[in-house]
Amino acid sequence: MSGYLELARLHAPVLTLLALLAGAALAFVSPSRRLAWVLGIAASIAAAVFSVDAALRVLVWGDAPIGAVEGLALRADGVSLFGAAALNTAGALVAITAGAFIAEASSRTGPYVMALLLCVVAGWSGALFASDALGVFAGAEIAWLASVAMVALSAERGALNGALRMLIAGGVGAALFLLGAALLWRAIGSTDVFYLSAALIRAPGLAASGVGLMLAGLALKAGAAPLNFWLGAAMGRASGPAVLALGVLGMLGGVFVIVRFAAHAAPAPALGAGVSAVLAALGAASVVIGSVQAVGARNLRRLAAYACVAQCGVALLCAALGSPAGFAAALVQAFATLAAMLALFTGAAIGVGGARSLDALDGMGRRAPLAGVAITASAISLMGAPLTLGFLGRWRLVEAGVGAGWWWAAGAVIVTSLAGVFFGGRLIERLYFRRAVATQEAGAGAWGIAGAPAMISAIAAICLGFAPTLLLRAADAATAFVAGGGP
Repeated sequence: MSGYLELARLHAPVLTLLALLAGAALAFVSPSRRLAWVLGIAASIAAAVFSVDAALRVLVWGDAPIGAVEGLALRADGVSLFGAAALNTAGALVAITAGAFIAEASSRTGPYVMALLLCVVAGWSGALFASDALGVFAGAEIAWLASVAMVALSAERGALNGALRMLIAGGVGAALFLLGAALLWRAIGSTDVFYLSAALIRAPGLAASGVGLMLAGLALKAGAAPLNFWLGAAMGRASGPAVLALGVLGMLGGVFVIVRFAAHAAPAPALGAGVSAVLAALGAASVVIGSVQAVGARNLRRLAAYACVAQCGVALLCAALGSPAGFAAALVQAFATLAAMLALFTGAAIGVGGARSLDALDGMGRRAPLAGVAITASAISLMGAPLTLGFLGRWRLVEAGVGAGWWWAAGAVIVTSLAGVFFGGRLIERLYFRRAVATQEAGAGAWGIAGAPAMISAIAAICLGFAPTLLLRAADAATAFVAGGGP
């Protein structure tokens, strides 16, 4: 039995993807919404177990890294193990929370929603584990098209506008990525991600342009500003599960893939400067534009999405440093954003159901205290308050930035924190210091355990800020052997 267990552990990336895709197939043909929901939860939990076990064994306990999978273009490195563990854990929590909304879907579309949700997680996980740029492209496209379909399946007619904008954005992003891959292949004769740092680059300018276009294509799907023109329309009218898939899994999945790709390209002397310039520009724009959009938002879901853009911008700035410390800081910041977005979106899901206006939060801290606690934990983490994960991610950026002479990075942290204080304070003020003008119907009374992820995420956002040793150790180990070698 132990031999079979070790064999399974050696093929953790394959088993993660198989669990998700098999669950998606079963949910798709399920005769009922409730059965599809149960199957989705089971598949996402299985994938989370495989990915978290692999990450703990390699990054924390120091076991031998997982090598390439024979016959498949999959290969795990430190960043992919860290990102896949975080993303699949979030996928399991999102699948559980989807029960607060899936009862509202029609009996015909309910199973499709769960199947597409699993495809989103599988797509981004596949992009993280892909050893070739074309595999990264295929995984990102699967996740993106599944997200578009989830938005299009929303009951409201306005969601079709968001889905159309996503299709246009996805087409542009795909074209940029494929053009960049073609330029890269022309310059170095390969599109193997693991070959980038040691490649003999015959045309440095061509190779740098190719990598920059590929990063831009991925950033468009991650919602990085100013490439986030699709985000408001998609998030403002989409259904609850689609909002969870986009705002939690889609945007952060894209960030993890960008960090991994950049970590392999940055060590190459001919590519490092270009990677740094592209990520610094996207990160700075995301911090400023995302913060301004979040401050001005009147729609709860759009506010959360734009806040996520600003937080992801900090992660891109960390990665722009191009050093192991910078990439480790990017992973910590991405994880902090993932926990905060989970707490915010799932807390809103169980507290106000399908309501979108900020007015729906008025007095919610009294009528739905657990949801209020989750949103409050998210808000103070987005502010960057000390002893939260949000503070930890920004502090690591300051440390890495000062070490590299990027003093202006501290300014980006200040901008993000000030904006976070403004819109985070608005959320808390509405929760506890306003009287509800109308009774709002909570969304998660639906199927009991749908409210659990909100509290789990809130606890993670606070407790890991108090005791971050395990998270920091995993992030440092992930970047220590990002190319799949030993630590």
